[in-house]
Amino acid sequence: MSGAGGSTGGRVVVFGEYPPFFTPGAAATLATVRSLLEAGREIEVVSPQPSAAHHYADPGNPRGAARLARLARGAELVARLDPGILGQSGGRGPAAARAATGLAVRGARSAAIFLSPLTAAPAGKWVRSILGPAERVVVASQEDADRLRAAGLDSAKLSIAEEPWWLPPAPDAAAPGDDGESTGPREAWNVSSRGASREEVEAEVRRRAAQAREEEATSPQAAAWPLQMLTPLAPAPTESSQPLFRLIKRYVHRLVAWEIVPIVEQVNHLHRATLESFGRQAEATQAGIDASSGAAVAPASAPPPAKNR
Repeated sequence: MSGAGGSTGGRVVVFGEYPPFFTPGAAATLATVRSLLEAGREIEVVSPQPSAAHHYADPGNPRGAARLARLARGAELVARLDPGILGQSGGRGPAAARAATGLAVRGARSAAIFLSPLTAAPAGKWVRSILGPAERVVVASQEDADRLRAAGLDSAKLSIAEEPWWLPPAPDAAAPGDDGESTGPREAWNVSSRGASREEVEAEVRRRAAQAREEEATSPQAAAWPLQMLTPLAPAPTESSQPLFRLIKRYVHRLVAWEIVPIVEQVNHLHRATLESFGRQAEATQAGIDASSGAAVAPASAPPPAKNR
């Protein structure tokens, strides 16, 4: 099965970006979830930010990484991790968060880790701590595999991704038809490939741009796009280049956390609930359009139900 581990039974925890965020990582996670559901597996989806997943846990902070470790304990883990977590410094989270992410991988019954292209030189201690306990590590290229091998990862665990799931689909890619053949562009240009004047080309560009704006304005999901651009709220960072200031920030953060953290969580819950509401409205609108055209089908991009138990 694509993007899943080798076990055939038991609970599976899938970690990665998830709809309604339209990113390549979310699409890849959704494909993995659908594959596991088709195989009859019991799954729980965890995303690094509030989404349509069952849970969210950001491994970039100790609390989120610890929550991921609790959820993954004893389960089969299929995770798409930010490769910045393997860097020597900076990157993706403090040492405590990285250590807790390593515990999540180690505490799972089995683990398959998928990495987009490495963004920094991997540090041996984090490669061994986070990737070492995994049964399978899928990387973007042979160069990345060589870098992880040089950092101490067992080469037997490494494999190269069959497709660049971290990249958006090519804009010029033709959608396949029902017979498996390419259907070609949605609409041909109304100018000839030879002999068209500059004025004709400009007029055609303006016509197609106006048509695209009209289609965007009437899209059932257009109302949710501004919300999808917002990142989840988080407490102010406590990092500072000055040790004294960093200490003061951390002390103040702990002092007011009892008041600030519930507000942050409530705002993020409201954000998620609003997105889900827009998503349901969009699905209902699309279903009405499909029914009126005699093609009542569910949108292909709709994520699986929030609960599957």
